[in-house]
Amino acid sequence: MDTMTSPGTAPVTVTIVDDDPYVRAALEALFAAVDDVTVTAGYSSGEDAVAASSLGDVVLMDVRMPGIGGIAATEVLTSRDNPPRVLMLTTFDLDSEVAQSLRAGAVGYLLKGDPPQSVVGAVRRAAAGQTVLAPAVTRQLVEMVADSARRSGEAQQRLSPLTDRELAIARCIGEGLSNAEIAGRLFISVPTVKTHVSTIFRKLSTDSRLQIALLVRDAGLPGHNPRFSPPER
Repeated sequence: MDTMTSPGTAPVTVTIVDDDPYVRAALEALFAAVDDVTVTAGYSSGEDAVAASSLGDVVLMDVRMPGIGGIAATEVLTSRDNPPRVLMLTTFDLDSEVAQSLRAGAVGYLLKGDPPQSVVGAVRRAAAGQTVLAPAVTRQLVEMVADSARRSGEAQQRLSPLTDRELAIARCIGEGLSNAEIAGRLFISVPTVKTHVSTIFRKLSTDSRLQIALLVRDAGLPGHNPRFSPPER
C-alpha cells in the first residue's frame, strides 16, 4: 500500500495557487498519487483565486506572486463565509512574511522544499482544522516572538524615566506629529512642547525623533501594551 495514502479518511479537495507552472504541475502530480486528496483547480495569480466561485477545502497559496500577492489574497478568502483553509507556500525558510500570513488568516506555512509526505500530511491536518507549520518556520516564529519581547522590554525600560506628559509627547512623536501638531493635540504651547522634547532627548540620550518613534513602537505604544505604565511624576 502507498504510504502516502490514508484510506478511510474523507476526501480533501485542494486548490493550488502559484505563478510557477512547474510548481503547480509538481503538486498536482504529488496529490494524484494520493487517494484521499483531490486537486480541483489551479490558478497562477491571487486575482484568479479571489475571483473563483469555489476553492475546495484547502488552498495552497504561494506567498509572492505578481499583482495580488498571496497574503492579500488570503485575507480576502478567509474573510468570507465558510472560507477554505489556506496553507502558504514559500521557497524561503526565513521569510519575513510568516507572521503577516498567519494574521491574514492562513492556518499554516510550508516550504516548497518540504518532503512530499510532509506536504500531504499538512493538507490533511489543515482540512481537519489543525494549524500547520514547518519546523524551520516554527523556529523562526519562536525567535521572532522572543526578539520582539526582548526589544519591547528594553524600550519600556528606556522610556520609564519619562513623566506622563513626556510620554504623551513621545507617543505623538511616534505618530510623526510636528511640534505644532503636538501642541494642538495636547492644548499646550509650541515652546512648551520644545522644552519637553529637549528633556526627552536628554533622558533618552538621543537627539533623533526617529529613535524616539522606534522606541515608542517597540514598547507597544500607544495602547498596544496596557501593562506598560511608567511611574507618574
